[in-house]
Amino acid sequence: MICNRTVSKAQDLVAKVSDRGNVLAVGYQDLAGQQFDVVVNATSASLHNELPPVPASVFAEGCLAYELLYGKGLTLFLRFARDAGVKQLADGVGMFAEQAAEAFTWWKGVRPDTAAVIRQLTVPLK
Repeated sequence: MICNRTVSKAQDLVAKVSDRGNVLAVGYQDLAGQQFDVVVNATSASLHNELPPVPASVFAEGCLAYELLYGKGLTLFLRFARDAGVKQLADGVGMFAEQAAEAFTWWKGVRPDTAAVIRQLTVPLK
């Protein structure tokens, strides 16, 4: 499920990935009563210390809350998820490092070890 405040934007994205399975486009108002195993905050809300308008009920038991913003520690979104009972929290450091490694591999033909970079950039999520 892809959620956006502008449903037509979610629909455009769904159209691009529809060959990969059954993906729905919804607005925030459609999240009521839904629960998910993984909730990814891909909005710019955390850049402004804001929270996307998701209800705390979206986090299923055992859920992973993933914040694409990295290096900021426990963002408002991750605190919200933690306060809703989520125990698995992650930020975008790993994705950032792995994307850079893929680009480096493409240009140089050698894939760098990302573990040290991830350790260096990681900010504790407490």
